[in-house]
Amino acid sequence: MPKRYQGIIDAMEEGVLLINRKLRIVLHNKRSAMILAWADELDGKDLKSIINSSDLIKAASAVFAGKNSERLTIAVYEGVCGPDAFTKGHGREKTIRIRITSLDEKLAALAITDITKIERLSLVRQDFVSNVSHELKTPLTAITGFAETLTDETLTREEIRGFSRIILKNSSHMQRIISDLLLLTSLDRAEIEPSMTTTTDTRIFQEVRSYTQHKANAKETEVGYFPVDKNVTCNESLIVQAVANLVLNAIAYSPDRSEVEVHTKIRNGMMEISVTDHGVGISKEDIPRIFERFYRVDKARSRESGGTGLGLSIVRHIAIIHSGTIKVSSKPGEGSVFTLSIPLS
Repeated sequence: MPKRYQGIIDAMEEGVLLINRKLRIVLHNKRSAMILAWADELDGKDLKSIINSSDLIKAASAVFAGKNSERLTIAVYEGVCGPDAFTKGHGREKTIRIRITSLDEKLAALAITDITKIERLSLVRQDFVSNVSHELKTPLTAITGFAETLTDETLTREEIRGFSRIILKNSSHMQRIISDLLLLTSLDRAEIEPSMTTTTDTRIFQEVRSYTQHKANAKETEVGYFPVDKNVTCNESLIVQAVANLVLNAIAYSPDRSEVEVHTKIRNGMMEISVTDHGVGISKEDIPRIFERFYRVDKARSRESGGTGLGLSIVRHIAIIHSGTIKVSSKPGEGSVFTLSIPLS
């Protein structure tokens, strides 16, 4: 077997498999084994035993039959390919792009590129555009509809006031969505280089209270704040926004006349701010996704409360900017505890 190819393919960033006319692997580089998550020796293996895809076998056979090259994209997970890879992988599957090129009448080369991250990013972008369109369409439809109704000259003054209030409410909701999106975009691109100052959890809680008290009053919710009055170096306005988002979520997802508690603990050089509610809770399946943009555990309740679906995503980004973390523990029907941790200095 022509080992002269080994040095060439080892230097390549792509995974490379050399196969013969019987579709057996005669040479490979380490990158190919890494992409395919294959620990055993690849040389000598039947291609189908490594990547069990009928489309791949047809493409390889076509190249040996005289076609210069073939390209295809395949999802793989532990030897399973196609739709079954997604079912079995549960997010751990890989998407690979394969280019098959004839070297001579006896050999063909498979160049393998892992495009999993690219594919997932593409899906995230598609979901994001779809979600933004949906979130803006709902209030925009209401604004358009009631604006058209206002052109009716037979409306009473009271009807005009009522329709105007609806237009104002929905336009304010759109403005909140746009403001949150702009903030998230800035945080994503690291356009915000937050100035860090020394403040205290007491001062942070005072600001949070002033920002959220109207929502608490509307639901007759008692929010208790329990600071330790400890200094912390942070961007105060961003941390206030993060904690306020957690408090507003706790109020929104709790029944009327319930209690929410905001505590501070100091542990291992970190300030831990926890927000505890006794609301509907979050299922185990939903917890990994709640920090995604526009992901809602209870869509009806979120929209009813005026939420944008971006609050927890903003909290996550603010935590990252401060080299901190945001965690949640929850059980359906028993409430939730969100804990924001940031370094003291």
